[in-house]
Formats: sequence, C-alpha cells, structure tokens
Amino acid sequence: MSPVRNPRVVFNAIPKHYPIPGDTTVYDTSRTIDLDSAPLNGGYLTKTLSLSPEPWLRERLRAPDVPSYSTPMRLGHTFVSFGLVKVLRSEDENVKEGEYYIGIVPWEAYTVHPWEGKQLAKPGQWPTFTTDVDAIPFMKVEKHPAMPWTLFMGALGVPGQTAWMGLKEYGNLKPGETIYVSTAAGAVGIMVVQLAKLAGLKVIASTSSDEKVKYLKSELGVDEAFNYKTTPVDEALAKYGPIDVYWDNVGGKALDAAIENANMNARILSCGYISEYNNEEAYGVKNLAWLFKKCIKIYGFLQPELMVKWLGKFMEEVPLQIATGQIKTKEHVVYGLENADKAWVEMFEGKNIGKTVVIVAEDN
Repeated sequence: MSPVRNPRVVFNAIPKHYPIPGDTTVYDTSRTIDLDSAPLNGGYLTKTLSLSPEPWLRERLRAPDVPSYSTPMRLGHTFVSFGLVKVLRSEDENVKEGEYYIGIVPWEAYTVHPWEGKQLAKPGQWPTFTTDVDAIPFMKVEKHPAMPWTLFMGALGVPGQTAWMGLKEYGNLKPGETIYVSTAAGAVGIMVVQLAKLAGLKVIASTSSDEKVKYLKSELGVDEAFNYKTTPVDEALAKYGPIDVYWDNVGGKALDAAIENANMNARILSCGYISEYNNEEAYGVKNLAWLFKKCIKIYGFLQPELMVKWLGKFMEEVPLQIATGQIKTKEHVVYGLENADKAWVEMFEGKNIGKTVVIVAEDN
C-alpha cells in the first residue's frame, strides 16, 4: 500500500490565557505513514476513531518546571488526550488486530505505540500529587449494541466516571437533601444532576446561558436552574437553598456562595477549578471560617484514584441506566481532526451543551 497522510495537531506554544488554535496548537498535514509496512518494533498500529477534549488538558499546557496535578504536555510534540482507537496491526501478543482501546492517545490519524513523544516520569521527578498522564494504561472496550462508541468519551468515560465515583465515594447522598451543581450543562454536570435526582435529592443547577437553563429543567428535570451570568450565585442559593452538597467544577465566587449557603455537615466535592484554568487572577475565598462553624467537609478528588475501587461497579450499573433511559446523554459532536483544537477552545467558552466529542474517522 502507498503511504497515506497522517495529519496531527501539535502543541506549538504555551498559552498565557485561553489557548488559540493556529498558535497554541497547529494542524500539521506534512506526515505520511505506510499502514502495511510501518515498523512496529514489537508494538502495534492503531487508527484513531474519536477524541475527548476536556478542561483538565489546559493544566498540561505549561512549562516543564511548573508543578501541578498532572505531568505537562511536551512542547513541539503531538497534542494528547483520552481517545478511542482501533488496532490495525500488532506485534504485541497482548494486543490483537481488530480490538478497541480507550486511553491517552495523540491527536493524529494513525499511531504506532508506544507513540512518539511519550515520556514516562522518572522516580522522584514530580511531587507525589502529580499524575503521570503518559503512564495511564489503555483499557480494552467492547461496543454496546444499543449505544454509540462516543459514550466512552463522555457518560461511560472519564466525565461519567468522575460524576458517579465522586458521588459514591464522598457524596453520602440522602433523599430529601439539596445539591447545587455548577457547570451543570457540561459533561460531568449533566451526569451529576441526573444521579442526584435518581438518589432523591432536590437539584439546583447553574450554567452559562438561558438555552442551557431550559435544557436542564425541561430535559433533565432539574428543580431550579439559573444563568450565573445574569443571576449572581449567592442570590440564587439564598433563594433556592440552603444546600447539603455542592458539586464544585469552578471554584472562585461560586465556592464562596456555596459555603455561605450551606447547611450544617454539608459536603463539598471539588473536582475542577475552571474559573482559573486560563490564568485568570486567583479569587481569594472569603468564607472559609464557615467550614468549622458549620462542620463542612471538602473533598478534593480525581477520577484515577477511585477507579480501582469503583470501576467494576460503574460498568455494571451505568450502561444499563443509559440503555433503559434512566440516564440521558447529550453530546456536541465535531467531525474532523482539523477541527479538534477549535472544538476544545469553544468548550471553555461555553458554546455547547454536554460532552464535546471529536470524530476523527469512521469505524470501517
């Protein structure tokens, strides 16, 4: 077979604020690959089917000497995120042609594994709180006959697992309680509000547009929803609260308002801080004294730390809930690798509802 084009998205420059497609990332069409004869060197060749742009990737676009909770992406190399791939050829006895895997993959059409630019952290290289993203293992998956592959990027992937596992481990949800969910129309938030409703809670949700407010109330059955751009969070929570649980995706003023309007023994589940991902000035939370005055518990967590305990139960329960309609899914599907970086940036700008998924190629 003649070589075919192997386009990719390159991490080109460290952004100061919001990433800029064409500057922070560059779409490169200069490379080719021979799918029949490309050397595998004991590895395997995959075709990228879909990619999962997610907020936490912004943290990785930093200088290599800046510590954080994830290892930095390598400047000048192909951008990487979670994705779904199909094995085309393999010299690895544990990986078979025709199998499907989810894991950290480069934003390119075809990949020989281990991929170029993959760099495992050395012992002691990073603080103990830093996750080595390149070391996250692949997980073999099989398609559910009643559900599309794209669900492994959202409801059945990291966003859905984050919501389900976080609530199971730290939520201690009780029927009749009240939960407030920020960025409720995003990939994680949509799952959280539905799981909370199934558990018998009153759900208060905030989002960034009136269109999303309508979706949350009419499609997902949220009890109270508001546009935080037109209604201050503290005013909304004073009206609809107090709250027993806060699912915090944003930090900043919303966290302050949640603490102020929390009941005794409230739980705050913190899994994101999108208000500061793009180097906005840090907001100093002012209500921390209420943590001990109200005996509030704050749990900061990441999905990988909960997988060993909860993944099996998650895969037993959630696919069935989706298949039977107990949990609804919402995706913003973008076609073409050339549009992947733009779709990622638009996610930060709140231009879509649900999980952003990039379809790179059809499964054929």
